[in-house]
Amino acid sequence: IQKPEKLIERLVKASSKEGDIVLDPFAGVGTTWAVCKNLNRNFLGFEINHQFIDMAEKRINPPVVDFELK
Repeated sequence: IQKPEKLIERLVKASSKEGDIVLDPFAGVGTTWAVCKNLNRNFLGFEINHQFIDMAEKRINPPVVDFELK
């Protein structure tokens, strides 16, 4: 079950500081990973469901569209 980002953010802030490593042994679709990225924490997570891993990677590293304004 995915947890709200605000809840995870509160937990991460209360239990770590910038630069720390946060471990999530059930990473799911990457909610904790996304929060850690926003809060300048390192992240180590485990997930056995390949679909969840793909979704997490897309969430954390969305495709970049490069265009030039004229």
